Amino acid sequence: MICRDNWLLVRHYLRYRKEVDLLSEKSLRLEETWLRHLLEWAADRPFETCHKLRPSLPEYMLSARLDDPGQRLSSIYIRKVIATSKRFLEWARKHRRGYSKISPDWLDTLKSPRLESEYKEHEAVSLDEVLAIAKAPVFSLRDERIQAAAVFWFLSGIRIGAFVSLPIKAVDIASMTVRQFPSMGVQTKFKKKAITYLLDIPELLQVIRVWDDKVRAILGETGLWFAPFSPDTGSFDPEKQEAGSNRNSRAIKDLKDWMHRVNLPYHSPHKFRHGHAVYGIQHAKDIGQLKALSMNLMHSNLSI
Repeated sequence: MICRDNWLLVRHYLRYRKEVDLLSEKSLRLEETWLRHLLEWAADRPFETCHKLRPSLPEYMLSARLDDPGQRLSSIYIRKVIATSKRFLEWARKHRRGYSKISPDWLDTLKSPRLESEYKEHEAVSLDEVLAIAKAPVFSLRDERIQAAAVFWFLSGIRIGAFVSLPIKAVDIASMTVRQFPSMGVQTKFKKKAITYLLDIPELLQVIRVWDDKVRAILGETGLWFAPFSPDTGSFDPEKQEAGSNRNSRAIKDLKDWMHRVNLPYHSPHKFRHGHAVYGIQHAKDIGQLKALSMNLMHSNLSI
């Protein structure tokens, strides 16, 4: 059972982060998810006594995975939970009475536990898999949309958040360019701006060209490339001009459903981005082409 006072304090903190620190909705949802672990760890005991709790938060996080108790959370995820929890408790110590018992020395002990490093190869969608996706049967407009989306992810290396907010006018298949401009409503990471390029693979370009022609003819240039559907008609909804908060999950659900029905292995949207990177690395002839690939992925430096 979670202590109600703890839960209320977390709500106050998230409101502070939104109103004072001006965190985005996406960042707030992430912090809420990470602080859920802190609430579960404290259970029915007030946060004022958290410095006395055992096991410690870092120890607890080693077995805190709720969706699959047999698996450990990743070291990166654990680090984010602990860092967010520490920032929250520092805020509570500064802004709420009764938290002075939580000393700075104890807060310094909130560090990620050392984990045995395990090499894990990045999963990436291969060209052969994308070609199979491009040739797979579609049974509805929704299937056609997710097929074009999956091919687009591989050809462009675009992040899912940017993709679902991409207006039709930002895509120019003739010049094989994508304008990832926040000023056009594209939700890029860290609000970066760039013109990125599609891979020149004719069989795949044809798939997105057919979809592009269809949405452009019906929605014009102001509509979304990952076009919203009307729940009443099941067809395009010209009234929706902006991406909703659930568009990422909509794309993922559609992809899982369609790939299951056509007997193809499911890969998350980010694995198509990995596939774009792997394909680019394999075909790069010099450091200049690797640099171009890095820029196309909107990375801050080549080493990433």
